[in-house]
Amino acid sequence: MNLKDDITIKALEIRNELKSEMDFDINPIDLELSPVPPYMGSEAIKLIIIGQDPTIRNINSRKRITCTLNLNKENALKRYLNQVITYLDLSLENVYATNLFKYFYTIPPADTINVLEAHFEKNLELLKVEMSHFPYAKIITLGEPVFRLLTSQEKFLKDYWDYNPKTKSTDGNFTFVNTNKLGRPFFPFPHQPSLRKQFYRATLPVYLEFFKNTREMNFDFK
Repeated sequence: MNLKDDITIKALEIRNELKSEMDFDINPIDLELSPVPPYMGSEAIKLIIIGQDPTIRNINSRKRITCTLNLNKENALKRYLNQVITYLDLSLENVYATNLFKYFYTIPPADTINVLEAHFEKNLELLKVEMSHFPYAKIITLGEPVFRLLTSQEKFLKDYWDYNPKTKSTDGNFTFVNTNKLGRPFFPFPHQPSLRKQFYRATLPVYLEFFKNTREMNFDFK
């Protein structure tokens, strides 16, 4: 059994266990759709991308999601991630992409964050198992909810991009998340829809430069 299949089976077990132990009427776990397998490139994995979950708002489109972050299809999210990956002189073949929650909910669970918080620990354990297979890969997260779940700090994602509320731009003193529940440093990135905001759109190239040139983790993309 390969890693993707093994992780998907474990995600199914977690989903069924959570459904029986602590399901929530406000946003039940959807048992009709199978967990979505991770995406794993065929070359050395140098970058890990962590998303939230596959529960898009369009119910009819959910059954067509067969790969994490829809990286097997052309779409706006893939174009955004390709921009990140290409800037790092990598390709999708160097990427492992997974969701913190690999199964579907009835509605997008960012709207019911207390459900994610209650289901967090078992899914975090599985995520750590995945990460252990790629100990030298750099990690990025997508979106505010995942960032908040993995940290215990009072900061927001934009704080790591050094947002200045007076100028509504960055001062350039970028940081990454060193202490967190994942136990591995990671770089927080906004999800693709947040690029509509001028701050993230303008700051993305310079934060990418910071990301690419960070040596604190003793790992070189090249």
